[in-house]
Amino acid sequence: MPGTILVTHNQHQSSTLAAIYDRLMARRGGLWVCWDEQRRVAAQEAARTLSFQQGNEYDRLQFALTRAEYEEGYHGYVHQGLWPVFHQRPDLARFTSASFQAYRQLNAAYAHAIAEYAMPDDVIWLQDYHFIPTVKMLRDTGLTNRIGLFLHQPFPSGQLFEAIPDWRSLAESLLCCDLIGFQTAQDMNNFLLWLESEFRAERLGRNRLRVHGHIITTGVFPVGIDLAEVQALLESNSCQYMEQQSREHLPANTVLSGGHLDDSAGLPYRISALEVLLRHHPDYAGNMMLLQLASAASGHPHRQQAISHNLENLCGEVNGVHGMLNWYPVSYLNHDYRREELAGLYRAARVALVTPLMAGMSLMAKMYAALQDPANPGVLILSQFAGAAEQMDGALIVNPYDPDAMADAIHTALRLPLSDRQNRHARLLNNLHRYDCHWWADSFLALLMDEPQPESVQLCSRHLSGAGMSGRLRY
Repeated sequence: MPGTILVTHNQHQSSTLAAIYDRLMARRGGLWVCWDEQRRVAAQEAARTLSFQQGNEYDRLQFALTRAEYEEGYHGYVHQGLWPVFHQRPDLARFTSASFQAYRQLNAAYAHAIAEYAMPDDVIWLQDYHFIPTVKMLRDTGLTNRIGLFLHQPFPSGQLFEAIPDWRSLAESLLCCDLIGFQTAQDMNNFLLWLESEFRAERLGRNRLRVHGHIITTGVFPVGIDLAEVQALLESNSCQYMEQQSREHLPANTVLSGGHLDDSAGLPYRISALEVLLRHHPDYAGNMMLLQLASAASGHPHRQQAISHNLENLCGEVNGVHGMLNWYPVSYLNHDYRREELAGLYRAARVALVTPLMAGMSLMAKMYAALQDPANPGVLILSQFAGAAEQMDGALIVNPYDPDAMADAIHTALRLPLSDRQNRHARLLNNLHRYDCHWWADSFLALLMDEPQPESVQLCSRHLSGAGMSGRLRY
């Protein structure tokens, strides 16, 4: 059986995604390639060394980045250039020749590490747009291994991809993939329509094309979570203590809001929604709270300070207008909580407001639903533009640009009878069980290895391709 080489930008153990990777590799085995989480920098590219660690369940291959690769390639080209374009905000993108060169050097470091350790029958699974150039670099070394790229980010619509000055170079590398996976059917369709508009592509099937003699397969593979890991979080002392403290000290009508400190989170609209809610329903004064989590470690460094400052001002305005001597409607916390502590906060919250303006995976929404008590669950309010919206049947779906609609959704969520909450939660849990992280990996890698797809993969693909919003309450 072919081995799996998983390639990620880091393995920071405090993130949900890193925990998912760890669970996947522990079950499947293989080699996890990433730059070291200590963010060490090599004095120069020639001084870089590869650190191979053999483990009981899987092996790790790590290395340091140069300062230019970390600052210009990672935080510069990826965060300041690619990220805005993929999130439909090319007006925020900043590209330079220096950052593109550093981005290519970063990818060259990965390509070298992978080529050094890849066996002929290994399949190579690259995670996200950080590694688009790596695909062609691996082909240029002579590797014929099956290579798959999964995009965690939305794929831009229309010709927006071509707002990237170096789009032709990136496209040339994308065309070297055997499989490209997407979070939603909309993202996959955006890619296919763009590909057919720019290249002489021959359709070989609904999701398969031949371009320049190479066959590229695409698919929809929503990232799931690991419910066994969720159960371990629930059983931890830190989770139980945080849940107890939250229930004792926070209002029963606590609305949890989280997300990265970036321009797609839509955090100002959520604060505006709270202000609308309090104006239309003054009876909430004193017995509800928006708990806004915004860790200083989240988001992109070049925008963190400005976004955090703006958010603090907005929260201060709402608290100044609607607050009382012993109560404030917004509690803004920028503490970096551990995952076990976050689990306790999630479990205690009556409502979760996950309303990004544009997002890929939306793992917070899935973690919130999974951590709820089935006997007395909270309610998930989810943006129609979140990557998970296609599959989270049971959530209240909202337009994240509409504070009035979000205020109505919060009011509805806080008033839903127990039986309705239980029904919605059961539907959410059914999806989380059926399409967990192991389904994500198994279905992607089966298609990458060109194996017959399990029936569950085919069913999910058909369901997502025409998902829409039918059967869901929208505001």
